Amino acid sequence: MKILVLQLARLGDLVQTWPLLRQVRRVYPGARLELLADGRLRGLRDAGPPVDEWRDLDLAGLSAMAGRDPLKLYNRLNEIITALRAGSFDLVFNLNFSRLSLLLSHLLQAPVRGNLPGAGGREVFREPWLALTFALAHARRFNRLHLSDVFRHLVFRADAPLPGPPGGRVRPEPLIALQLGTRHPRRTWPLEFFSRLADAVIKKAGAGVWLLGTAAERPLGEALRRDLPLGLRERVVNLQGQTDLRELAARLAQVSLVVSGDTGTLHLAAALGTLTVGVFFGPASCFETGPYGVGHYVLQAEPPCHPCGEAGSPCEAPFCAAMVPPEAVAALVAALVRGEPPGVPALPRGTRLYRSRGDSLGVTYEPLDGTWRFQDVVGAAYRRAGVRLLDRELPVALPGAASLPLRDKEHLGRLLSALNNGSSPEGLPPEVAPALLPLQAFRRILERQEHLGWPGDGGSCWRQVMMALREGLAREEGLMAR
Repeated sequence: MKILVLQLARLGDLVQTWPLLRQVRRVYPGARLELLADGRLRGLRDAGPPVDEWRDLDLAGLSAMAGRDPLKLYNRLNEIITALRAGSFDLVFNLNFSRLSLLLSHLLQAPVRGNLPGAGGREVFREPWLALTFALAHARRFNRLHLSDVFRHLVFRADAPLPGPPGGRVRPEPLIALQLGTRHPRRTWPLEFFSRLADAVIKKAGAGVWLLGTAAERPLGEALRRDLPLGLRERVVNLQGQTDLRELAARLAQVSLVVSGDTGTLHLAAALGTLTVGVFFGPASCFETGPYGVGHYVLQAEPPCHPCGEAGSPCEAPFCAAMVPPEAVAALVAALVRGEPPGVPALPRGTRLYRSRGDSLGVTYEPLDGTWRFQDVVGAAYRRAGVRLLDRELPVALPGAASLPLRDKEHLGRLLSALNNGSSPEGLPPEVAPALLPLQAFRRILERQEHLGWPGDGGSCWRQVMMALREGLAREEGLMAR
């Protein structure tokens, strides 16, 4: 059997595909496994799960051709498709829904899992599991499905063990890596905060600091070093622009801990078994793309608008980055490198400290202070509904409603009433109505796909999710008689 995985996205997405690759090996132990990915990421081939062949795709070159020489682009795509067809694949996992990935998966003329090409590759059909995760994008505050698990469960009966807790690395002195930049300003922690963090971890934990990033980000690292007192600067090594992907992986495997926003570096560190602390705010949500594995930490700012979008956000003066104070990050890092159980530091209202844990669906995050809110209970119920779509009775735990504030309990009761009366948001308070948006979007996606010729039973899938959502919420004490 020959299997091809198409992952044409960025570094972080590729690393978050590794659990899928491991699961394919587990379920199809004798199969030939090939990966089609951006050629610029080839340096990670030896760091990730083994594949029989890594096929490079020159995405930058194809993009340039599209703008200046469409005929050359057509000829190059024809060459790529001819080479892929020669592989005679029996199964294709398409993890992207770009025009290119849909076209390639259509022309390969093999069974496809994941994003299914329709109308000759011009439309995308999502199998119900993927359709639900896409629907949750309409109200992301309720999404509790990690991207790695979204990919992993495209393999039937995905039950491979999760990555265990990061192993402690014994060093004469702690070594902390800081990734200063991200791919979007709304995900990037202020440089001043990184400077204060570096100052604190050097003084409190006696740590050395490595600065990671690209050559374009190197001025940030030099500015950070200038911000430090003269006596501390020698403890900071600026490696920005000096590591290719292979060297980056090697460096991440050496450090005690990595602090970063939602970046490919963070995901790579977690995948290599390095302890990580994520600083999340703006568009970043630890439930969707936090460090994958058990025992990682995320400090996350959650104002009412969280998580926002990278584009089109009405926020003219983002304030959420300042809701993750560097002193709190430093206290957490110092405790972790000393091997002490971290407490919950003093945090601004709306900021929470999470630790990752595993359940029978995969990886999720729980607040260290043990408090739950309306969106946590609803999110856990959607998570349970996803389990039902996978045709598995997995014991995904829900938090007890007894710990909810009274107002949140009232909101949960209103939501249950709406689910028992046709799932209409009409008359619901503005804090509650968005909880039904993913369910409504899921229905629209399935109806549209059926209209375009998708052969599945969308109505049955929607009822399955609606019933599972209702049953999951009904488990909460005193909210609804069975």
